[in-house]
Parts: sequence; structure tokens; C-alpha cells
Amino acid sequence: MSLKLGIIGMPNVGKSTLLNALTHSHAEASNYPFCTIEKNVGVVAIEDKNLAALADVLEPKEIVPATIEFVDIAGLVRGASKGEGLGNKFLGHIRDVDAVAHVVRCFLDENVAHVDGRIDPVADLEIVDTELLLADLELMESLRTKREKQSKANPKEVAEDLRRIDRLIEALKAGTPLRRVELGAEEQIWVKEFSLLSAKPMMVIANVDENDPAVGNWVAKIKEVVGPDLPVVVASVKIEEELADLPPDERDAFVKDLGLEGLGLQSLVQAGRRLLGLLTFYTIANNKLQAWLLPQGMTAPEAAGRIHSDMQRGFIRMETMSVSDLLEHGNRAALQKLGLLRVEGRSYVVGEGDVCQVLFSV
Repeated sequence: MSLKLGIIGMPNVGKSTLLNALTHSHAEASNYPFCTIEKNVGVVAIEDKNLAALADVLEPKEIVPATIEFVDIAGLVRGASKGEGLGNKFLGHIRDVDAVAHVVRCFLDENVAHVDGRIDPVADLEIVDTELLLADLELMESLRTKREKQSKANPKEVAEDLRRIDRLIEALKAGTPLRRVELGAEEQIWVKEFSLLSAKPMMVIANVDENDPAVGNWVAKIKEVVGPDLPVVVASVKIEEELADLPPDERDAFVKDLGLEGLGLQSLVQAGRRLLGLLTFYTIANNKLQAWLLPQGMTAPEAAGRIHSDMQRGFIRMETMSVSDLLEHGNRAALQKLGLLRVEGRSYVVGEGDVCQVLFSV
């Protein structure tokens, strides 16, 4: 199952440029609203020091990093929840992703039009957040109407559902995203079933011009508005796109000349990994070393299913080593001799940095 992070925001804030920088996909990025109509998709490899270290020790013929899928979703405008700017279609694209990265424009450029004719990242944040809330509110009110019609057949069960629905409607009307509401088991089912937008994990990307003296004030205001719950990543997306397109040696020299520590977008990718609540585990089989992403708390059979569905269906056991042990002692045979090779069953919860081999029946 692919894990998707949706890139959302107002038109002309740098979403397509961000995708280009992340993936070298060269999605069209122009200076007029709604340049992007269909969603653009790119897959981004995650830089992984453990994977590189394991490759040095194990010397596999093939190395496959873990990846996250980024989806560039066309710009939302005021009234999107009512269909403005093809809003219903774009909101539908957001429902398909696991988490969202909200890009806000923190740069001045007279050659890049803003759909509202002004630069105000806080206002942009509020517009998009409001449209997500309104779309969820419409869905919950529609669900309430349907459940009311079913009340004669099962009044007790429907009454409890209506109580839950009213609680969510009240939160949405108060402007509270559902990701900030403590949800019960039934409500969590609705969130998943209806892909409620304001319940999705979110981070904010402040797209800045590092030479603009107003940058610090804009970023500070964004952090004040979103509070401590939402991570804020600051990036100069245009510079990152230019850097990403350079050959590695030229890129390293340019980064040094700019006084940067490196490409800033990997911090964004890592923030996306944390936002999705993912850990990394590794497999080595048929001389191929591969990193995999897995939601925290998943069991060995569920992790095996990430590799192949047959492995989950026919799961027998999982042999597990830690990255640190493997790097220290060099190979599986040495770990087995030292008693550091663990044999885990169906209830084992896979941990960060596990190096696994799955035994299964076909």
C-alpha cells in the first residue's frame, strides 16, 4: 500500500515547484491560477543513513530505499467546498491522501499572480482550513439526515449515532479541525470511511524568499496561528528546485557558496515521515537490501504484507536483527552465534530499525 502525502494550498504558492524539487518530475508550474488541474504525483526516496551503512557492511547487489508518494493537488480558493475553482474535484483528491502538507506563500514576486491579489500567508491558511472544515461539515450534516431517516427502525442505536454526529458538527462549526478532537471508536470509523479532510494529519510549509526581510515576521505569524500541534517547515522552494536539477558536484558547490548545510527538502520528507507516524524496517533477500515504511504499532504479519500479500497470508515467523547489532558484528551468522537473532511470532510488533526475514508458506 502506497503512503501518500498531499501538497495543498492556494493557487500559485509553489506546490508544483515543490513537487518538481522533490521528484525532478517537471510538473507544469506557471504564474497564473489553476495552471494545475489534474493532480501530479511523484515518488520521493528517503535519505537513510542506516540503509547506507548496512549496504557498506552487507554489500548487496541491489539497494532499494523507502519512498513516500507526494501528490500535488490543484489550488483551493474561497468557496471550494461549494464548487468554486473546480473545488469539489480538488477536495476529492485530498480525500485520497493519508496526510497533507499545506504550502503557504511567504514571498513577494510581481511576476507570480496571487488569486486574491495580495500576499498574506495567514489569510491563505485560514481560507484553505475553512474550506476543509466546510466540506467535512457538509458531509456530517448529510450523514445526520440519513441517520434521522433510519431512526424508526432502530431508535436507540440511531440516537447514539446522532449524539456523536452532533458533537463533530459542533466542533466543525466552531472552527475546530477534527484532528484536534478526541475521537471515539465509532467516530474514527467515520473519519476513515468518509476520509474527513480536517481529520488528516497536517504540516505547514512556509515557501520563502530567503532575501526578503519580511520572511521572519511571516513565519513567526504562521507558527503563532497554527500553534504547537502542527509542524512548520521553512523552505525556499525555488532555490531547492534549482539545486535539485544540478549535477551532484555542482550542487554541492552551490550549496557551499550559499552557506547552506545541504538540500533542505529532505527535512520536509522526514517531517512527512513523522507526520504519517512511520517507522523504517529492512529486509535482505536474494542479494537485495530494501528499506520499508510501516505505520507504528503494526505486527509482523502486517509488516510482511507490506512486502507481499502472500507473505501475510502464509506467515509462519519472522527472524529479526537490530541495525546496530548487524553493523557491529557484520552478518547474520555472527548474530545467530551470539544469540542476537530473534525469532518472532504473529503478535510481534515491528520496531524502528528491525532487519527482518519473513518465513511463510505459499
